[in-house]
Amino acid sequence: MSIEQVNLDIMNVNFTINTPSEEKATLLQAVEMLNKKSDAIKESGRIVGTDKIVVMAALNVVHDLLKTTLNDDLAIGEFERKITDMNNACQKVLARLEQN
Repeated sequence: MSIEQVNLDIMNVNFTINTPSEEKATLLQAVEMLNKKSDAIKESGRIVGTDKIVVMAALNVVHDLLKTTLNDDLAIGEFERKITDMNNACQKVLARLEQN
């Protein structure tokens, strides 16, 4: 796996980060999506300040992701909660086994 240095522009702020080469395209898509959301929020005029706009845009993107459904209409957020519940149940069982 090779690491590539990528220059990003998020709301006219430049960042240089290292990313695995195979993840570069997805990263650039994420930046484009974040910039589009940021531009829409900025144009609405309801929120002022670059940092607040970017935070709200990121929150919107994550919210959209959590509303996205997987196969069998299982929402990602619900899927994550189910995984967490299963992990917690496993941890409880392991703790009981360690006590014996």
